Amino acid sequence: MTPNISPADAAAHTRKLDRATAAHEKTRRTLDEAIADARADGLPLTTIAEHTPYSREWARKIANRVDAERCNAVGDAPNSLGTERCKLPAGHEGRHEEGINSWPQRPAGSEEKSA
Repeated sequence: MTPNISPADAAAHTRKLDRATAAHEKTRRTLDEAIADARADGLPLTTIAEHTPYSREWARKIANRVDAERCNAVGDAPNSLGTERCKLPAGHEGRHEEGINSWPQRPAGSEEKSA
């Protein structure tokens, strides 16, 4: 059975849902970043899991994802979100989340010469 709801009531509920969803997404992002920061500072995943609604494994996955997003910059260029800079050591080896490589650059003149 489909409930009968007036267009005005439906619009009011839709606006309320939209506002709550936007607030939830912002809060979720803040929590995800806090998880990544806590892990980066050495807090054990077990402790993080005890203080968040996530299991240890989900906390690890979230921290990995946030780290990959933050690291989506080469050197000190801003990432694609324009919010963070890569916190890993300069010239680190790795593949960034969006497939951008950040392989260390060899100094000029250090290329191997073949005979």
